[in-house]
Amino acid sequence: MLRPDLAGKQTSIKGAAMNDALNRRGFLKATTALAAATLPAGLHAEPEPNLPTGPLPPPKTSLPTGRIGSVSFSRLMLGGNLISGYAHARDLDYVAHLMKRYNTDAKIAETLELAELHGINAVNSWVRDGVTHFERHWKRGGKMRWIAQARFTGDNGFDQFKQAADLGAVAIHATGDAADGLVQRGDLDTLARSLDVIRARKCLAGIGAHGLGTIVACEKAGLKPDFYIKTFHSHDYHTAPRPDETGDLGRYDNSWCKDPEEVAEVMFNVRQPWIAFKVLAAGAIPPVRGFRYAFEGGADFILVGMFDWQIEENVRITKEVLASLKRTRPWRG
Repeated sequence: MLRPDLAGKQTSIKGAAMNDALNRRGFLKATTALAAATLPAGLHAEPEPNLPTGPLPPPKTSLPTGRIGSVSFSRLMLGGNLISGYAHARDLDYVAHLMKRYNTDAKIAETLELAELHGINAVNSWVRDGVTHFERHWKRGGKMRWIAQARFTGDNGFDQFKQAADLGAVAIHATGDAADGLVQRGDLDTLARSLDVIRARKCLAGIGAHGLGTIVACEKAGLKPDFYIKTFHSHDYHTAPRPDETGDLGRYDNSWCKDPEEVAEVMFNVRQPWIAFKVLAAGAIPPVRGFRYAFEGGADFILVGMFDWQIEENVRITKEVLASLKRTRPWRG
C-alpha cells in the first residue's frame, strides 16, 4: 500500500515495517505536527494585537447631544459590556466568555476610538471593572466621558462612589439593582445621601432603576437627582413575557421592563433627564425599532452595549430616528 509521508514522498508500509519507519515517539510527534498544521486558523493561538498609540484621528461625524447639568452628552451612549463581558444572554453562559475573548485590550481601545470618531462621547461602566482602558484613551487625547455605576459596600457604605470620583468619573449613579433593593427596604435616606456624596465631589449625581417603583418612590420622597437611568424596552420580540407570566423577569427571557407603557406615562412627568438602558432587551430587538421606541417613549439618552462593528450603523440609525421622531415628553436633557 502506498501513501504520501509527512515529507511529501511515498513510502511503502507493509505490516511490521511501519514500526521500523516510525517508532512510537516519532509517530506521536509527527501526527501532532500534522494535526496542528491542519487546524482551522481560528483555533490557533494568535498574539495579542498591539495597542494603538499616538493621538486620536479627527472625528468622522457628530451626534445630536443633550445636557445633564452643565455637561453635554451624546444622545447615544456606549455601554461598558465590552469591558465587563456582561452579555445578558439568558442561560447561554459561554457568550460572556466569548465576548471577553473577542474584546481584547486592543479591541477595547479600538472600540472607544471608533465610538468617539462617530460622535459618541459617553461610556457607562461599573467602577470595579476598572478604568485602565479609559486612561489609555484619555492619554491619546480622547474626550470620552465616563458615567460610573456604583454599589453600596458594607453597611450601606459609599466607598465605590468616592472611588469613581477619584478615578475621573463625570457622573455617578447607584446601580439599578442596588437602588431597587434600598427602595424595597424603605431606605430612601441612603439613596439621598448617595447624591450628597457624589455632588460633594463635583460629579453629576444619578439614580439607577430596573423597577418603576424606584422612580415613583424617589419622586414621591422629593429626591432630586441630576438624572435617572432606567430600563426601557418594548415587548415586541420573540421571548418577551406573555400576559400570563408573572414574577421576577429578566433572568432567562431577556426582559428588564415588564411595564413599558406605564414607564412612559410616569417618566412623562419626571423633570430630570432620563437615560434609558436595555433598550434592545440585550440584543433581542433590532436597533431601528428599539431606538425609536425609547426616544418616542420619552428617553433623553439611550445607553447601548456595542461591538466595534456595530458602532457606525447604530450612530446612523440614531441620527435617522432623531430626525423623524413623534415625541410627546419634552426634552429634559
